[in-house]
Amino acid sequence: MGIDVLFYVEDGLTDGELAFAGMYVPLTLKEKIQGVSRDSRFFYSIPADYNGKLKSEKFAFTRDKGNDLSSWKNIFSETSAPHIAVVKADAAFFDPEVFTEMSNVHLEYLAEFTFSENLPEGFTCEIYSSELIKHLPETDEKTLPLDKVIKSNINQFDVELFYKEPDLRDKRISFRLTSPRERRIMENLYKLNNSVPGYKEVRGLIESHPEVLFTAPAYIELEITGECRLDCLFCYRKTLKHEHGRMEKSVYMKILESMRHYGLPYTLCFGGSGEPSDHPEFYAFMDAAVKEPLVELLVVETNGIKADQNFKSYLEKPGNTKIKVILNNNAMDNRSYSRLHGGDEYNRVFNNIISLSELNKNGERIYVQVMKIKETDEFENEGDTKTYLDKFYDFWEGNKVPLILQKQDTYLGRIEDRTYSDLSPIKRIPCWHLQRDMYVLSDGTVSFCKQDIDGEKGYGNIAGATLEGILEKQEEAFLSDYHGKLCTSPDCASCDEWYTFNF
Repeated sequence: MGIDVLFYVEDGLTDGELAFAGMYVPLTLKEKIQGVSRDSRFFYSIPADYNGKLKSEKFAFTRDKGNDLSSWKNIFSETSAPHIAVVKADAAFFDPEVFTEMSNVHLEYLAEFTFSENLPEGFTCEIYSSELIKHLPETDEKTLPLDKVIKSNINQFDVELFYKEPDLRDKRISFRLTSPRERRIMENLYKLNNSVPGYKEVRGLIESHPEVLFTAPAYIELEITGECRLDCLFCYRKTLKHEHGRMEKSVYMKILESMRHYGLPYTLCFGGSGEPSDHPEFYAFMDAAVKEPLVELLVVETNGIKADQNFKSYLEKPGNTKIKVILNNNAMDNRSYSRLHGGDEYNRVFNNIISLSELNKNGERIYVQVMKIKETDEFENEGDTKTYLDKFYDFWEGNKVPLILQKQDTYLGRIEDRTYSDLSPIKRIPCWHLQRDMYVLSDGTVSFCKQDIDGEKGYGNIAGATLEGILEKQEEAFLSDYHGKLCTSPDCASCDEWYTFNF
């Protein structure tokens, strides 16, 4: 008894996006799988707006909605298939050897559902049995993807979890053509030997050619101003060697324009040492980011003092939905605000947060970020059964505001270490920030990384240098770090931010 295959075409995909290195991926994968499983039949799940060549295939199922239970019951009914493996139609690197091994596990253990957690998406599939589909009850959440229904009730089914070495989860790559950045990495890997690598080869290729991972910044943090009226307990601004001013709009626009050369979506963050809303062109800067097609997300980190009704009205505009706001606030009352933030703005900030939280009705856009330090995890009063942080969670959850728990960054010892536990992984991996991030100071200096808060070891100034030249220098630093040659200035060996990840 063989396992049939269904190629799943994601919503919005075109045949152009299903092409890779001269191949039309679904049909190329069909030929590869036929080479190891001659009995398999091949089906296709396509969205209603798809008009490509798969539409003419004999077993092409058009779905009006998502990957829900009703659509799956229809597919199993129409095909009479005992088992179906779902392969993403844009998974150009999908390995038929993985398909064979997963199929054998599924059949040997009479599984109802087989999936893998350690294989990257694009190298794995999910296998469903007709018996599982037949006996699954209808749910109130009609559009919930089938795999989510099963995984959220996993103990109710005969499930096999497939594991295969090497483990690539530390690379955070999905190997899916739907993501332009993942496609670029896959193209880089393909060019090494002018062929699609098998799963067993990929880690070795990356370790010997880590430059394939360096594409263009995925996360750009801009210090649009160094100004701020607060004096937070954990802020590094007071340790700066010189005052950081305001970013010129010409510098800001050059960053956006220069990123177009790479053609890859990225997240832009207004952060750094100052309060972004204190910049006189704050709204103009946001306008430019919102209009920039490659900026898929704009994150504004703010103290919330100026996050008033005008700010809320701006966020409510239909075209501004790509903006998310992180309000850095550790306080629950005036006393704690003064102690932690060095100001008397609690009531204003609290009211602004509550007002902004109304924007979360259609998806999370507003967050409160709290620092995980000694001062927020201690018992305030004798006889307390909850720490301040526990009370903080209860407080903001009661107001239906989602929370972000932030790890303290001491910036290589420039500010007092207030942490009370070490969260660093035992084994060091190459720094995520050198691979994916770019940190730009208010004067246009591109720092070595965010630990280089004065830009002393920067790669150049975007006002006078090209982004290409700056990123060439950053790539050198990334490759050196990847090979274990850690920079001594700034002292990468003393840094514990290498494992943290931004978007």
